[in-house]
Amino acid sequence: MREFGIYIHIPFCKSKCDYCNFYSIPLTKLKNTYNSNFTEFYLGLLIKEIEINIKKYHLENARIKSIYFGGGTPSVMPSVFFSGLMEFIGKNFKIAVDAEITTEVNPESCDLEKLYGLKALGFNRLSIGAQSFDDGVLKTAGRIHNKNDIYSAVNNAKKAEFGNISLDLIIGLPGQTKNIFLDDINHILDIAPEHISAYMLSIEKGSLFYKIYNDKNCLPAHKSPEFIGEEKIADYYIILCEILSGQFYEHYEISNFAKKGYESRHNINYWNRGEYLGLGPSASSFLKLEDGKEIRKTNVPDLEKYIRNISRDNCEEESGRIKKRNSGQNKNDGDFAEILTKNDKINEEIFLSLRTSHGINEKRLRELAGSEIIDRFIKEGLMQNFKDNISLTLKGMLLSSEIFARIMA
Repeated sequence: MREFGIYIHIPFCKSKCDYCNFYSIPLTKLKNTYNSNFTEFYLGLLIKEIEINIKKYHLENARIKSIYFGGGTPSVMPSVFFSGLMEFIGKNFKIAVDAEITTEVNPESCDLEKLYGLKALGFNRLSIGAQSFDDGVLKTAGRIHNKNDIYSAVNNAKKAEFGNISLDLIIGLPGQTKNIFLDDINHILDIAPEHISAYMLSIEKGSLFYKIYNDKNCLPAHKSPEFIGEEKIADYYIILCEILSGQFYEHYEISNFAKKGYESRHNINYWNRGEYLGLGPSASSFLKLEDGKEIRKTNVPDLEKYIRNISRDNCEEESGRIKKRNSGQNKNDGDFAEILTKNDKINEEIFLSLRTSHGINEKRLRELAGSEIIDRFIKEGLMQNFKDNISLTLKGMLLSSEIFARIMA
């Protein structure tokens, strides 16, 4: 039976965080544009998109092994939205008995009644966006919760009997001194979640931080955040890895740590190149076609254009809509899709496998990338041999982007 995961993008949030470059829309802007029935309208769009994809990619009665609601802030949506979508997914697919069903939640919108409702719908995993436990750092990053809100969210999750809780942490936020970062780690260990995602801050185009970082006159000097250098962020990352390794957390992927048996199955599916269907504006999919071809596609990161695309109910053959790589076309002009070449598949197998602590079979990697470059990485202390596999060292994880670029050059 065909198996895949589902990702649902909820592009709405109470306010946009200063570091965020994901596609999202503040609720204040949404309310000024749409009427009060938008929740029902957006639910209808997602249902329509599922119907289109079922027909186009022959997904009838496929088995769903994971469902992940991301954003934005999914927890701003009312319970009726989740129940309506889960009901439709259940009617059109076979949700595995042991499926991992996750939603991201922000501490300030993680109320107990909503969590009880999610648990009753079959949700069994929460990803709580803590990011830091220091109120000053949180304020600088544009977060609207505080440390107490995080603890309240975790307590509510436990009261609702969620036994699989993940906390997000950002390494290197402005104002995050070493002592503050160590305090963040102590708070996480106090909570002892089953899973931790820790991301090193990257100043991404499209975020407010990017604008401030590249325009020194954007804010008065006394209001401009003091950004932390890459070397210090790397030091923080190493400290975190060393502390968590002594607390029974497995560092199973560059940015992810888990207690035994609590690795994110949804993300593991990504790294194993398993199929997944992305729904909503900016959501990406990876699907294997009946003729042996593989397609990666991304919905337009624009709500208005997404609405038009779905409303057209245009079910023409995908081959007529493929946009060639490096064609110079702006992806914002519409949905983007490409059939993967043999070289694309090889590159993906290498860099996705090497993101994980398990790595990739040594013989296979040498066949794909060549022994000379692999031996050079081992000599430089960036890769290591372990049980017939090659994986990145901690130093290699810090330089993973450079390593991938050198292999794929």
